[in-house]
Parts: sequence; C-alpha cells; structure tokens
Amino acid sequence: QASRFVAQAHSHPAAPQACLSRAPDDSGHGMRFQELFYVANIIDYGRIITLYWAVNSDGYEFAMWYSVSYILDCFDGYAARALNQESRLGYYLDMVIDRVSSCLCLHFAAKAVLSGATFVPVTVAAPVALMLRILIVLVELVAHGAVMFLSEVLGVHQKQMGYDYWIVRQYLSDKRFLGWACFSFEGFGLGLIMNSAPLALISLPGFVFRALANITRLIAIVPLMEKEKVKWPEEQRRDGEVPRRGSSDRLGHHRAASPSGAQVVRRPRSSSNASSRTSSRDGKSE
Repeated sequence: QASRFVAQAHSHPAAPQACLSRAPDDSGHGMRFQELFYVANIIDYGRIITLYWAVNSDGYEFAMWYSVSYILDCFDGYAARALNQESRLGYYLDMVIDRVSSCLCLHFAAKAVLSGATFVPVTVAAPVALMLRILIVLVELVAHGAVMFLSEVLGVHQKQMGYDYWIVRQYLSDKRFLGWACFSFEGFGLGLIMNSAPLALISLPGFVFRALANITRLIAIVPLMEKEKVKWPEEQRRDGEVPRRGSSDRLGHHRAASPSGAQVVRRPRSSSNASSRTSSRDGKSE
C-alpha cells in the first residue's frame, strides 16, 4: 500500500499544487475540478466500489473483491507519477482508503473466527477475535492517526518517530520488509476469512512484524506528542484545543510525510521568532 504514498511523498513540483482544504489557495479557489478526473483518483474510486462489493459478500467472494481493490492500490501511485497528476485529493483519498480497507479486513476476519467457520479452535476463537479488533484500534486508527497528526499538523520529520528502534527502521526504510509486512498483514486476515490455514500461517510472521512495528512506533511517539504539546499556544493548551493545520511555524522546518502541495501557506513570523527558530533548526540533525 506504500506505492502511492512514496510516489507523492517524494514529489516536489515547482509550483504549489491545488489543495482540498477549505482554506483557499493562492488563486482564491480550493481543489481544482479536473483533479476529480485524474487517472490515479479514478483508480481510487474503483477501490471504493470493489470494497463495497467485498463488504456485501463473504468468504472467497470477499477475498476476490478485496484483492482487486488491493491490486488497484499498486497502480494508483505509478499513474499519479507517470502522468504528473499528484494532488492533495489523491494523497488523502489513498490514505483513507488504505485505513478503511485494513480495518474492514480485520473486522471481517474477527467475525469469521467468532462464527466458527475457520480453522481456529473454538476455545481460542474469542481471544483471537479480540486481538484482531484491538489491532484495528491500536495499529490502524491510533498509530497511523498519531503519525499523520505529527507529520501533517506539527510537521515532525518521519525519522523522529521511532527510528531509534530496529524494527521500525526495517519496516520503514527497507522496501522488502515493508512489502512483506503489508502483504502478510492483509494475507493473514484473508486466510481467516477464506478459512485457508496455509495462507494464514504463511502470513503470520509478517502480520506480527507489522503489528509490532506500528505499536512500537506508537509507544515511541507518545512522549514526542507530549513534548510537542508543551509548544502549543497557551490558549490552546488551556482550552484543550489541538493546533489547527498551518498554525505551527515548524511546518517550514521539517519534511512532512505529505507532498509539498499538501502544505498550507506558512504564516509570517516575527524577526525574533524567525532567528530563534533558525538557530534551533541548525542544531538539529535528520
């Protein structure tokens, strides 16, 4: 699932891209209408349709439509890069569909286990289903959500999020580990849904590796989030309000996970703040 992410995360177009946010771009407009018809985005619409068909089926039919959606995900990034059609709409569309699809796979796998239609013994069916649902929350929602918050809102560099741990470095830096882990994570769920013990057992090591990598990363960035919270404006900390997108000057000093077009226009800083942040930036290393 990382192909589209990598294609857009490393793209640096000369001119700012139009964005989907409610804040207008330099031209005074939001998202450009033609972005809706970009080939890469049309592929993502196909992913939504196939996921809908998967949800309305079960067993091998679910696996078939889910696999079609997953295969389409392998091509949208290449299409966006080859046709120079990276867009903020495509970036967030792909990211949301990735999370929804993984959550659906784990949810239906848990249902299959509880129904007794899998090779999982009845005595351990409830704990296995509970583990799958915990992973929906911890890995797909909390861990990925925290990473997106830090990178998108606060502009924290990806290498500050758990790279001190070997498992996180291998998961994010080595494409072989990343591909193996992502395919295995989906394969394990599909193995349970189709009641295919060989597929589930082959996928289990990669499934566990991806889950541990994301949970480790979550544990590593919790202190980082607390550290960043101290830097929020006093009125936001007092009211329990989180920083709004673009409200942090630090967006200009770190490479976020999103493409450069997804970054909002930086608001002006005073000369004193600029000098102090510049000296602080120069003392950091990536």
